[in-house]
Amino acid sequence: MLETIKDFFTLEMIYQFANIGVIPLWLLIIFFPSSKITQGLVNNLFIPFILALTYGYLAFEQIYPSGAFENLIKKDPLDVLNNFRLYLGLDELMSLMDNTLFVLIFWIHFLTLSLFLGVWIANDAIRLNIHKYIVIFPLILTYFSGPVGLFLYLFLRLLIAQKLKLHE
Repeated sequence: MLETIKDFFTLEMIYQFANIGVIPLWLLIIFFPSSKITQGLVNNLFIPFILALTYGYLAFEQIYPSGAFENLIKKDPLDVLNNFRLYLGLDELMSLMDNTLFVLIFWIHFLTLSLFLGVWIANDAIRLNIHKYIVIFPLILTYFSGPVGLFLYLFLRLLIAQKLKLHE
């Protein structure tokens, strides 16, 4: 049974589940931010828990390459330290991006944080009575490029609600 699950959850399958899984949440956040369904789905710990569990599993596989994806990773035990090369420069980061598992870990990281940011933006706009149509474009930008969407939302928030506090 366990071998069947590992055979089913390939890196490609995990990638597809993560990508497709967040789309309905983003659609709810963008088009129905105040609905009880949206608030119930996005303001609980279930979705972040699933993404964190996936991230943790993949990171464990990257650091301790003896599991389902061992053929993607070098076998040298000292290679665990190579995972931290990304802090040494762009060339080192690019060399890590040749590893499919490492790229998927980064992608899950991005999806999780951008979803969290989108939920925060939507809830903040509701709290400040900023119309949902004004927030649509910043949310779409947040989905595709988190920091740019956040910047646009904060700029619009400053213009509309005239509130920009760093300690909220």
